[in-house]
Amino acid sequence: MFSRLNRDLVPMKAHYFFFNAATGPMMQFLPTFAKQLGFSASVFGSIYALLPITGLVAKPLFGGLADRFKLHKQFFIIFQIVLAIAFLVMNFIPELDFNQNATLKCNGDTFLNICSNSTFEYKGKDRNTSCHLTCKVSNFTDYEGMCRTWNINWKYCNQTIKPEEINTLQNIEFDAYFNTIDMLSVPSKPYPGSCLEIKVTSAAIGSGTKHKTFCDEYSFNMPCSVQCPNIPSLDEMIKNDLMENYPKTESYSRNFYWFLWASIVSWVGMAIVVSIADAICFNLLGNDSNKDYGKQRMWGSVGVGIFGISAGYLIDLFSHGSEIKDYSCIFYLMLIAMTFDVLFSSQLKTENLDSSEPSVLEEIWSIVSESRVLVFAWWCVGAGMCTGVVWNFLFWYTEEKTQGPDLEWIKTLQGLMTGVQCFIGEMLFNFLSNNILKKIGHINSMSLVLIVYSIRFMAYSLIRNPWLFLITEVLHGPSLGLCWPTMASYGDKVAPSGTKATIQGLVGGVFEGIGVSMGTLICGFLMNNYSGETVFRIFSVGALVWLGIFWMFQLILRKIKAYPLQQGHTHLASYTHPDDAILMTMSQEMQTY
Repeated sequence: MFSRLNRDLVPMKAHYFFFNAATGPMMQFLPTFAKQLGFSASVFGSIYALLPITGLVAKPLFGGLADRFKLHKQFFIIFQIVLAIAFLVMNFIPELDFNQNATLKCNGDTFLNICSNSTFEYKGKDRNTSCHLTCKVSNFTDYEGMCRTWNINWKYCNQTIKPEEINTLQNIEFDAYFNTIDMLSVPSKPYPGSCLEIKVTSAAIGSGTKHKTFCDEYSFNMPCSVQCPNIPSLDEMIKNDLMENYPKTESYSRNFYWFLWASIVSWVGMAIVVSIADAICFNLLGNDSNKDYGKQRMWGSVGVGIFGISAGYLIDLFSHGSEIKDYSCIFYLMLIAMTFDVLFSSQLKTENLDSSEPSVLEEIWSIVSESRVLVFAWWCVGAGMCTGVVWNFLFWYTEEKTQGPDLEWIKTLQGLMTGVQCFIGEMLFNFLSNNILKKIGHINSMSLVLIVYSIRFMAYSLIRNPWLFLITEVLHGPSLGLCWPTMASYGDKVAPSGTKATIQGLVGGVFEGIGVSMGTLICGFLMNNYSGETVFRIFSVGALVWLGIFWMFQLILRKIKAYPLQQGHTHLASYTHPDDAILMTMSQEMQTY
């Protein structure tokens, strides 16, 4: 078996494995990482709508420079290092302190009052849960009530504190336990919304012993700040309520720009590495490019699957016992994988990669302005919009659907979803992509991608138990798993000699720079204003509408007989299988697309 192995392709396989192992889990978990940092869906959507536009500029720019000056390998390795550094920077961005002002009152029973500009209504099942409080002990009565009545294990309770020393004490942090059935929403005149009154049954510092919170001799009334990550709907209300003021603060601005610039640099690095990698891969494959391209890229799916499952489990493992997820492990996994990627990429052979001449720009323009290429670009935008939703908001939506004990293992679930996407979805369809394209042609493949995306989005909106998403992720194969080989194969076929990296950059730029950008921006806005179920149903219908317009364009092209070979593009290849029809039997020239 190993005697038949093409040793020149081993570094290419290794690159796809380690590069996708590094970037795949990062891109999957960055949306929920940004959410934990304190960014809303609309803010995150705006940032990630900008990023593909930077890729739209960077891909053809650096791809053209690589073609012109034969700097493919140099750019390839340099931008791998750049994106690794940019990703690592994100790990050190501090979380915003989203603490809602509240009041803790104890006079017999203990109640926590949280006031908001909006009205809160809990719709989940009744269960025992907790919020994390940070309270200011401002007088001696509060101190005696906490220490003598609650008998809580606060370090100052074991010391002799004089009344005049109260103001020197640090704030007390503890978990307040209650049952959701004891949450009551009451009107509050100072607020346009309401106040939530919660009966607290016990309290504990850290993971210590729970103590009853009944006050029989001493009463107190303390100002507190509160976080409730165990109740996502309440936590979301708190964050949304404070978001109006946070953009005005220095900490928000600093975090926002650090995250923005780290995201831009990492995305540009990924865009350049991906486009040049495809050009190098097609060059190494030579005449077998259409046959074996998917077999090279499937190693990327293996990398994402293995590291994605591992990353999800490790996040939950390192976050055990804490409401806040510890994402640091995925950044260090990324660094390890990128180090191996650089080592294997340095062994790639790029000597025979064609370099472009200035005169090819006219030929490139003639290709991108050709009617069938423009129709293909329309499809790329639609497929990119659907992909942007999956990339950036699927995990966000998964957390919206998950409540209670399942939250402890939410990252493991998301990691398993990544594994199903890669091993059962992408890997299989990358391996079979050549046979599928020969069997049904590019036009039918494009249609299949949008149809499956529509079915997939509708399934998300209807499923109640997020663990069932593991079944729907099988559809990742005939959607994104088939989408990328179709685009790359098309780009290689229409590329004149010496422009492979440039054309791959243009194709990927349209897909990401326009499609993914639009999908992310629209989805972020909708997620901020509507439920996740509604948003996914909108995109399900939208995918079918986009496909209908694509079919209409194909009928128009058939009517005007806009065949590429008739327009002088003799470099275009075509499949000649008789089944390459989307509406009716089409000409052999159309089978290129």
